[in-house]
Order: sequence, then structure tokens, then C-alpha cells
Amino acid sequence: MRGLSGCLLSVALAAGSVLAEPALSARQYGEDFDTLWRAIDQGYAYFDHDRRAWSRVRETWRPRAAKAVTRAQFVAVLEGALVELRDDHVSLSESAPESPRRVPVDTDIWALWKDGAAVVEAVRAYSDADVAGVRPGHLIVRIGGLPVERAVRNQLGGAVGTARERDWALRHALAGPRSGALAIEVAEGRGTRPLNVERSATRPVNGPPLVGRRMGEDRDLGYIRVKASLADPELTAQIDHALDRLAGTRALILDLRELSGPASSEAIEAIVARFAAAPAAWQLREARNGKRTADTVAPRAAPYRAPVAVLVDRWTAGAGEALAVGIAAVGNARLVGTAMAGLRGEDSDVRLPHSGIVVRFPTHKTFHPDGTPREAVKPAILVDLAAPQAGPGDPILYQALKLFERK
Repeated sequence: MRGLSGCLLSVALAAGSVLAEPALSARQYGEDFDTLWRAIDQGYAYFDHDRRAWSRVRETWRPRAAKAVTRAQFVAVLEGALVELRDDHVSLSESAPESPRRVPVDTDIWALWKDGAAVVEAVRAYSDADVAGVRPGHLIVRIGGLPVERAVRNQLGGAVGTARERDWALRHALAGPRSGALAIEVAEGRGTRPLNVERSATRPVNGPPLVGRRMGEDRDLGYIRVKASLADPELTAQIDHALDRLAGTRALILDLRELSGPASSEAIEAIVARFAAAPAAWQLREARNGKRTADTVAPRAAPYRAPVAVLVDRWTAGAGEALAVGIAAVGNARLVGTAMAGLRGEDSDVRLPHSGIVVRFPTHKTFHPDGTPREAVKPAILVDLAAPQAGPGDPILYQALKLFERK
């Protein structure tokens, strides 16, 4: 993210379809693949163990890149190569019609393995899965007609995988097709229940990109919801304006549950600085050589001084995670909700020379200033969506409002 140009961000925001451009030559496709492979080989931050697997990726996928006839085929080759990293913070600026859904941005079920069972932890509100009846706490028994264990192993190419890889594979198996039905079975009572999640094309975000208003009986609580990407250069100004209008409220709820995607560090720092009580580090970055750098901010404009609750969930991803953790690190703020997406690191871009496709991948590990890896940061007020401590409605927002109840 650091130093990311507006041009590259604009390209990144175009993700979702393969551009209608002439096919390239086998040499050009091969050179583009080489550029991607070398960039990750030299810059990817999370080669913690055996890197021979990445060498095998080149052996397997480069010949396929050179045989690509269409741009869509070439994109599919790049996607196949990047899948080997098992890292959802690695992405392309384009997708093909048959591309898998991206986790978490294009998905609505968050599941993980607990004590040998595949457990649904969260379901995106009003999503296809929500409408189909998938609920937090459900145990997944089958996916697409296969026992869940086999479906997960298929995602891993037949391998058993580590615990982290098995969680990754479970969520990708539950992502389902771009369109059509995803058939799953969940354990219910003494038996199982089939559910059909009717997948449709990813819909654009509904409503305005930012909502700022007063709430509460006395209209003395501020509420800001951010739904647009922080790559939008106008969003920082919109957040500034909302904070100015909400100055004087006794507390603020900042809702980042639909904030994901790329952003420059400059944009994140500009927002974090509005909550800083004094000059402070908002994150630590670690380069491949192990050297750590503290990124700091100083109070900007008229910093918001009253208590802040930052709402997060499994769809708070990438820039959303960086912003949430940064605000909690420098201001009078607490995170409220579930764990976040856990996308690791701070990403950078490389543009492939012939196709112009942009590849994003983490080049620095990131940490809370106390040394906790950012992907491991948990909310101070952790909400279990399978057993929420509230009635019908929004249990995460409920906990934030409860935090600010008058005594």
C-alpha cells in the first residue's frame, strides 16, 4: 500500500471483468508470468518456511501461460498459480467469467474448523446465504454433494494441509459458483438439513458510500458507516466532514463492517490521525530482512476526543483491518464485533508489462504497535454471532450502544 499510486488504485478498482483486448503472443504471456513470479519470489512477505513450492509453481504454470490463447485463459492461469499461496491478500485486478469468488469480498459465509467440525461463524446480513437459511453456529456436513472433508481436500489439490490451509479451503469451498446453486447440508437436531444457496452476480454496494448521523435518545451519539473503498480519493474528505459535523457528541460508533479492498497508507494515516490523542505509532511493518519500522501519525485537524467504538466483522478486510487496528492503537477507541478477515500484511502492486494486469500481494508483515500480528488482533468486545447477547437485530451494534449507555 505504501506509495501506491492513484493510477494503480484506479486499475485495482476495475477488478471484476476481463478487458476486451486482443490476445497477446505466447512470448508476451510468458514474460508477464515471469514478471509475476519474480515479484512474488523477491517480495512476498510470508515465505516463512519451504520456498521450493513456489519454484514448483513456475514449473507447473508457466508452460500453461505460454499456451494461453485468450486473455481469460491467461487470467485463469495466473489465478491458478496464485492459489498455491493460500493467501486471500494476494489478488489480481481482473477476473474471468469462470473465476472463483474472492474471499471475503465476494462471499457471504465465514466458516472454520473447530474440534474437527466445520462451523459457520458468520453470515453476511441479507446475502444469498442469509436468505437460504444459513446461520451462525450451523455445522457444515456436505458441500456440493461431497462430505465436507472431501470438498476441503479437493480445494487443497488432495493434500491434507495445515490448520490455516484447511480453514482457507473450507471458506473457498463455501464460496460457491459465480452464479447458480451451491448445495450444502447442515447438521440440525438429530439429522441434517439441505440448503440451496442461489448464487447470483455480485451486486453493487447499496446506499451511499458514507453515512454520518446522530443517534440515541438525546441525539448525542455519533454514527459513521463506511461502505466505499478507501481507494476513493474523496472518501477521506467525506469522513473529515462527517467528523466535523459530529464534533461535540459524547461518543462515536464507526462502522467498518463493509470496508475492504486496497488503499494507500497515506489515506489510512489521514483518517487515523483524526483520532490520535498525541503523536503515536499506529502500526509496525516488518520487511523481508526482519527490520521493523514504526509508522506514526500526529493529531490532524480537530481530532475526535470522545470514546469511540469501531464495529468490525469477518468482512472488515485489508484496508479496513489496518484502519480499525490503527484507530484502536492511537485513540480512545475499542473494537467491537467478531474477529476480522485476518488478511496478512501490507500490500504493494506490480503491473505486468504486456497485459497491464495488476497483481497485489503483501510485501511487509504488519503488527499492532504492541507487537501483535495484525491478523491476530481481536476485538476488545468480542461478539459470538452464534449466541449473541441481544434480541433480534444487529448484535454487534447492540453491544456498541450498550457500551455507551448512561449509568
